[in-house]
Amino acid sequence: MNQTSEPLRLPLTNPPESSVNAQGQYHMANFDDHDVQLMAHYSTVVCFTITDELDRVKVWQTTIPSLALSWPFLRHGLLALSAMHYRLACPVDRQIYFADSARRHLSIGLESYIPHVQATSAESCAALFAFATIVPAVCYSFLQAIDTELEGEDLIDQFLYIWSYLLGPKALAQEARQWIHQSEVASLVSLRVLENIIPDLAHEPKIALETLLVECQPRYQGPFSEGEDISPDWQQQQALRERVEHYKHAIEMLSNAFPTSTGQPAQLGAVIGWPVFTSQAFLDLIRSKDPLALAILAHYGKALHEFTGFWWLDGLGRRLIEAVYQVLGADHIHLIQ
Repeated sequence: MNQTSEPLRLPLTNPPESSVNAQGQYHMANFDDHDVQLMAHYSTVVCFTITDELDRVKVWQTTIPSLALSWPFLRHGLLALSAMHYRLACPVDRQIYFADSARRHLSIGLESYIPHVQATSAESCAALFAFATIVPAVCYSFLQAIDTELEGEDLIDQFLYIWSYLLGPKALAQEARQWIHQSEVASLVSLRVLENIIPDLAHEPKIALETLLVECQPRYQGPFSEGEDISPDWQQQQALRERVEHYKHAIEMLSNAFPTSTGQPAQLGAVIGWPVFTSQAFLDLIRSKDPLALAILAHYGKALHEFTGFWWLDGLGRRLIEAVYQVLGADHIHLIQ
């Protein structure tokens, strides 16, 4: 376990009031030699650790740093991620310094980002989308390297908190779709639409997800014929039917996070984006610690664990599975065995 003076927690601290001007821009004069070193580290090392798709590496290596020259909030996001990566090779007594640097840069970036995202334009949309994509990775890196003592419900709740940041790229992709698709970062939004590919999966994940689908079925009785009286029992059954649909949709979307029977690996973007492609109602079921929703979450942890080679995700899949084990009662533990 990495040792620091104390775990760093999100939400992040606010930047000094003097650092951000009325337009939400951070003055270049505030960038010191340390920041220049971090940006160089980003461009030569960190940019290769963000994606598993070769056609996007160049975007992260050259296009986005170029955008960051004009958009300080994006530059702060890159510096935050770079500081957390730089921390990995530091002596223990220096790790807290780079963690604090990352926290400061991300906090300033978020402070600067908000006024721009509230007035998205064709000029700003590419930088906004890039920053919104970087933020979850930085948050995962905090969870991976610093908040190592979180477990059980606390860890699950922290995942839910990080997932709230994933709504940023989704909202921008929807609201500024035309601008983004005509921008320098168009390739970052080219992820195919997720769909149910359970029948095409490799044997082990296919059996696991099919078993989860079977577990959904006994949770309601039906069908209901038209003209039946709407009794409290019927209304309860209808609510259960709707819940089952949220379970099924989450499971079907999760199928994109596993390799296929033909050896086609899952894309990192499909794994990271899974929470966004589920429904808010399903995320609320996780938040309420619904047993079947937690079982589905544990299988997501399995998919996430396959990407442990990405430093900012290292060990998080395993920790998420262990957290679900800690929360599920004895009556439901069979769902993830």
